[in-house]
Formats: sequence, C-alpha cells, structure tokens
Amino acid sequence: MRWLGLASVALGAFVAMEGVSYATHRWIMHGPGMRWHRSHHVPSDKRLEKNDVFPVVFSLVGIALFATAAALDSSALFFAAVGVTAYGAAYVIAHDIYTHRRLGIRLPDRRYLSWVRDSHRVHHTLGGEPYGMLLPILSARSRAAAARRDERRESNRSTRSRL
Repeated sequence: MRWLGLASVALGAFVAMEGVSYATHRWIMHGPGMRWHRSHHVPSDKRLEKNDVFPVVFSLVGIALFATAAALDSSALFFAAVGVTAYGAAYVIAHDIYTHRRLGIRLPDRRYLSWVRDSHRVHHTLGGEPYGMLLPILSARSRAAAARRDERRESNRSTRSRL
C-alpha cells in the first residue's frame, strides 16, 4: 500500500502541474515575464531564445524539491518531485520536440500530440487561450477564429507572391 500511496503522490503532482503551467503561462509569461516569453511568439532561426530561461527556472524548483525531500528524508516530497519532473519531461516532448520541432528529434504523428500541437498553434495565432499545454482546452469558436485567421494569412501570402 505504501508504494501505491507514493505513486498517487507522483501522479497527483503531475496532474497538478497542468494547473501550475496554465497559471504561470497566463499570468506570468503573458504578464510581467513577457519580456522573455515574447521571443517564443516571433519567428526565429536561433537555436536558443530568451523564453528558454523559463524551463531553467522551473527546473530549479524541481531540484529544490528533491533537495528538500533528501534533507527532510521525505518519501512523499521525493515522489512529488518525481511527478513535477515527469511533467517537465512530458512538456518538453509535447511542446519543444513535437509542436515546435526543436532539438532535431522527429516524433511520429499521434492523435493526442497533434491535438496539443494544433491547440498550441491557436494560442500562437490568437495570443489567448489555451494557456495549458498537456490538456489544452479550447472552444470550437476559438478554433474556428484561428482557422479563419490562418486562411487570411495564407491568402495574403499567395497574393503577395504573385505580385
């Protein structure tokens, strides 16, 4: 039973991180942290962007959790740190590797990952929802608005290329 409880702590921390990710993205990255985050919303051919400071800062939280768990000899805190770290790894896979095709790793198309990528594209197109990453809830109206905007952009590009 002890292992089941500790696994539940890790899973709970993983799930809770989507809320933390949402809040951080919405109220910090698109607020006072926009100076760093803006680099993520503009086209770039650079390997690193200012926005990459955020994952470094977030990893320090995970390191602090592991260190505190060791200092307090707390299995529960250790497994919470495992859940937080697993969320970070899933985020890197879904966001950086699959969605933005960074790090030079190609992943096969999967329905879930495509849904995440398409939802994140709406965020980049409209600048608002969804702020969450692994569970990007988005209204049909927002998806339609983003599709219309993408169509207008594509139409403008083809018109300019003919001139």
